[in-house]
Amino acid sequence: MKFNVPKAKETPKDYSVLPWTEEFRHKFPIQKIKEMMKNDGISLDGLVNHLNFRCRVDRDKAKLVKSVIENEVFMVQNDQEVNLVVNLPFCLWRCFNCTFVMYDKSKNDDIYPYFFDALIKEIEKTKEIIDKRFFIVKHIAFTGNLLALEEEKIERIFKALNYTFCDISIELGSPEFVTENKLKILKKYNVSRIIINSLTFNTQTLRKLCRRFEFKDIYEAYKLIISYGFETSFELVVGLLDENILKLERNINLACELGASNIDLYSCHCPYIEEPNRKDVAEIRKIWDFANNYMQNKGYVPYYLYCSEVDGGCFENVGYTLPGRANKYFIDKAYQSSPVIGCGTNISSMKLKNKNKEFLKTTHNISQYVFGIDEIIEKKNKLFS
Repeated sequence: MKFNVPKAKETPKDYSVLPWTEEFRHKFPIQKIKEMMKNDGISLDGLVNHLNFRCRVDRDKAKLVKSVIENEVFMVQNDQEVNLVVNLPFCLWRCFNCTFVMYDKSKNDDIYPYFFDALIKEIEKTKEIIDKRFFIVKHIAFTGNLLALEEEKIERIFKALNYTFCDISIELGSPEFVTENKLKILKKYNVSRIIINSLTFNTQTLRKLCRRFEFKDIYEAYKLIISYGFETSFELVVGLLDENILKLERNINLACELGASNIDLYSCHCPYIEEPNRKDVAEIRKIWDFANNYMQNKGYVPYYLYCSEVDGGCFENVGYTLPGRANKYFIDKAYQSSPVIGCGTNISSMKLKNKNKEFLKTTHNISQYVFGIDEIIEKKNKLFS
């Protein structure tokens, strides 16, 4: 019996070795694949073969997609649930590799205290919006570097927020900001998770990135963090600089051995993304396939996937979790699936209405933020009216 195999769609020459074909080279390939499944009546059991044979998606990627869809247990959209995100733009110093818009505290003494007055005002007005719309705050996330601030300012922010029944996570910019007093404040206000965005555990790579800490600093901070009972999450980068499979294996294995409930693997710092090189791309694909298999062999399951903005949607960022420990906020963040209310500088608020998204982004400039706080609050009121 003769079978007619559909001809694969041609892809641009420069992308001939990339893992996602033209149809799914998109920031959110999972959503496009779900739409295809619904429109074409494709079952989950038949998804891998359909993606591989008909859509010419790499088979390992097709298997990964199936696993993610199976494990998206919290992917239920509710327009009344919101994520509240607070961005803190101040740090003791700015690391050379930092991708955030950060300000050195010592160089901004004149406006530093006024920023907090403006931030507290915005948080209080945001609570009025939340109460008026009967929103349910399910998660509060702190981006930037909360622990770089003084203890009294950290406590002032938490007192202003004052949401009792929600999940709270903070990003840890640098392990040297972890102190017992600050952890006690986090515990007092029911912070549940600390996200350690170390990128790698390899000290040589950290030095090349000009980061101001080494693995021993991460390890000492981590021991202190878990002694207070916080849930932990690691953010690691696949293919960072010249890290090969062996170095990645050591990174992942260490994160697993430390008992992190979530491990997020990102490809957004790949060195070849401006002009894809066939040899480099083949190597990073091999590393990604290894990482996925290794993580699942360690008992972690993939539960979200989105592609990096900077590489045109060709290499994925994947979140892995221990079974039963998945967090809906990470899925919301990856897929923009729940409304977001942002406070602070350089942060976006997002309104969902009938699957349409409306965004409002605040300025990254702290002076413009301080002097324009009333206008920002007015625009936010209008967005969520």
